[in-house]
Amino acid sequence: MLACRSPILLLALALAGMLHCQTVAQRPDVKLDSGKRTWSLFTEYSPGSSHIILGYSRQREFVAFGVGFTQKFFESRFLSLAYRAEIRPVMVESDPVLTGDYYNINLPAIGQDPPLQASGYYHLPHKEPVISAAPKAVDYSFTYQGQTYYQDYTLIYGRRWTYAGGLNPAGLQAKFLPRSRIQPELSLMTGFTVSTRDIPVFNSSAFNLTFSVGAGFDLLHTPGRSVRLEYRIQHLSNADLHTSTDPGIDSQFIHVGYNWGR
Repeated sequence: MLACRSPILLLALALAGMLHCQTVAQRPDVKLDSGKRTWSLFTEYSPGSSHIILGYSRQREFVAFGVGFTQKFFESRFLSLAYRAEIRPVMVESDPVLTGDYYNINLPAIGQDPPLQASGYYHLPHKEPVISAAPKAVDYSFTYQGQTYYQDYTLIYGRRWTYAGGLNPAGLQAKFLPRSRIQPELSLMTGFTVSTRDIPVFNSSAFNLTFSVGAGFDLLHTPGRSVRLEYRIQHLSNADLHTSTDPGIDSQFIHVGYNWGR
């Protein structure tokens, strides 16, 4: 439910920002400035993951809400640079999990073992997170004494959601045309997340490092007030700090925020 509503929330925030910009466009007396120091409320959504940088875990989803702080330390007519920090007190991550399988088995008698013919459904006692929700089926057949035997399995997957919190204490933000109404920007963020259990798989880690790069723009509608729309690529992994199991997660995020400053 949360993942379904998040894209609607992102779209609503972006449309609200653009409507504000159109209203103020008729007021040339307004001097636009994002301010030296800026705070922001934001939401993020990632619909899935794939191998982009270093991660190999697939089909991971993220939904996050957070607060950001920006302190500008350089500004010219065409470029401004700022320190940025973000905290995500609410973040949930979703993994594909193997829940069971449908089986169809026909095996011959071998030695003391009698022949076996069986079919049905096996439910795993514990949902097991997997690197990828593939393959969907596993088939194996062989010929023994002139007759063909087989083992067919159809794998069934579900999802699990895990609560986590995140902090990005060290980030850099570069804005272009910082005195215009539409300000293109680039960001680089580094930090960590702490979750209630290991992610993305068992025996990985509940503590993971993160870094992300992003590109987007700010839409200023009044002095010190703006809406941000940004596309980010994030890598999350434990960097082999605790275990040797480190598939990592590479995700593409849509980041939407409302900024105010002075």
